[in-house]
Amino acid sequence: MGNQEPGIMDYVHLRGVEIIHQIQHTFRHHVDLMQILTRVGDPRYAFLIYFPLAYCLHQATGTRVLWIACLSEWLNGVLKWILHGQRPYWWVNEVKLHDNVLNIPSLEQYSLTCETGPGSPSGHAMVTSAVLYSIGTSFMQHGIQQAKAVERVLVWVSFTVVLVAVNVSRLFIATHFPHQVVAGSLTGILLAEVVKHEYTSGLTFKHYAIWCIVLVIGVCVTYFGISILSLDPLWSLTLAKKWCANPEWVHPDTTPFFTFTRDVSSLLGFGAGMSLLDKMKITVDIGMGQKVVYVTLSLTLTMVVENFKIPSTSPVFYVIGFVKFNIMMIGIVFVIPYLVFTNKKKKN
Repeated sequence: MGNQEPGIMDYVHLRGVEIIHQIQHTFRHHVDLMQILTRVGDPRYAFLIYFPLAYCLHQATGTRVLWIACLSEWLNGVLKWILHGQRPYWWVNEVKLHDNVLNIPSLEQYSLTCETGPGSPSGHAMVTSAVLYSIGTSFMQHGIQQAKAVERVLVWVSFTVVLVAVNVSRLFIATHFPHQVVAGSLTGILLAEVVKHEYTSGLTFKHYAIWCIVLVIGVCVTYFGISILSLDPLWSLTLAKKWCANPEWVHPDTTPFFTFTRDVSSLLGFGAGMSLLDKMKITVDIGMGQKVVYVTLSLTLTMVVENFKIPSTSPVFYVIGFVKFNIMMIGIVFVIPYLVFTNKKKKN
């Protein structure tokens, strides 16, 4: 903007800020609710809650949910680097600082606002839509195959309500523009539709290891490709630190590097756990009562792992993060079944 003719994205961002400003005004008395909703869509809960719930109740669905969570979050991070999307909370300040823009609304910031990666597409919208769409389609295939049309409609109405609520919360806290949450939602649904059950079942540890290598290579190629073009892959972190209203709200676990670490370590840990089950000749085919125990123990493990905080200043921040999610996946897939269900479920 400034002395230059405003581009299309300048108008998109400005209209987006106006929408966000109106949403903040409309829900100004519901700040706590908006922050709860944005936590519901946090990609980390795809690993901490949605995956263990789905896996303990139906292994094929849980396996697919994990793959969907990892692939959608990985693709989201790569797209963010490539698309170089702004975030509202820093864009309004940068525009006011560098350009002569009249009547641009000011935006409020909250404790969950200052995410550090680029903004487009929304990771919350993309991972949430992918994971919940996957769970919804699986539920209709395995849980309510003979269900009436009204019950199927209820599943998709629930999916839509949750996704819209998460997206509105992301706009409210000024961490995304409207077009970013729409793009994330549509991309997540498309990815979930592409990744079917048959693609994720029957894989060996070798497959998981190969896919992890592919994901790491993809990250490296993208990172160095951006660097070769004389662009800074960490530009968004600089803006987040510059414009966040409270330095304590800037969390390093929202960087693309940490999400990539979570994706690779989760897949590798899951593959290792499945390999250990196979070598020990253990299957996990249990009744509903035992599934409740399985769910409870798994969620307890994920919460313990999540509450093990890593100092952001630690030089081994990403290494410890990698180990955390490896331990969590091996615990859910192998350790808990081995300790709790082994006696009844050994193969002949």
